[in-house]
Amino acid sequence: MNINDRIKQLEDQVAALSAKLIDLSANTQDKFKSPLSVSGGNRSRSILGAVDSQSGYGQVKGGAVIWNTSELDNPPVNQEPPNPVLNDHAKGYNKHTHSRFAGGALLADGLEIVQYDFDNTPITNKHSQAYWNPVPDIKKMNNSDNSEAVEMIGLLDLVFNPDTQKWGTVAYEIDVKKCYLVMRDAKGNIALDDKGNKMKSPLYNSDNTKTSIVWDENGECWRLYAAYAPGPD
Repeated sequence: MNINDRIKQLEDQVAALSAKLIDLSANTQDKFKSPLSVSGGNRSRSILGAVDSQSGYGQVKGGAVIWNTSELDNPPVNQEPPNPVLNDHAKGYNKHTHSRFAGGALLADGLEIVQYDFDNTPITNKHSQAYWNPVPDIKKMNNSDNSEAVEMIGLLDLVFNPDTQKWGTVAYEIDVKKCYLVMRDAKGNIALDDKGNKMKSPLYNSDNTKTSIVWDENGECWRLYAAYAPGPD
């Protein structure tokens, strides 16, 4: 191909590109975007609002947190979903944890436990709190001197062990058959005595030679089992 033929080829390409540019400008310049229908566009905007924490208004204010599989069917307003059922087709939906890595550690000074009075309310599903309507009353219990009935809600009483870096609960009731006295070594294992026995025993044993406490029928209380050595002659 000589130089003249090459020039002619380039001129034809420039002319073709110019024509295409004119055509595109005529069809796009100063033109409005054509309307476009999107599948799902007619969806109710009421369920796109912020997640609501108030019971009974989940579907009106925008939807509640989904806690289990029975709530996936989007129950009607102020109507309880059926109780979740554990089987192959409807396993528990919400799975989460609370740690420094996931969900955030729970605040010891803000972790409350509450007991509701379900006996006197129409609530049948205790697993879908967002659909409770009305909200059950909190149960009450008389204080120790019976001067006041207080609601059964409050902080969880916890004690931190700095050696194990674990939290434990304060015991208000001790099952004498299940509570053990133990001694552990520096590694956290149950220590052994000179005979090689684990230094672990339950508080109570029906054998009076092995028990640490005995029941006083006259005093109606538990008493420590007294062990003593005779004094010198």
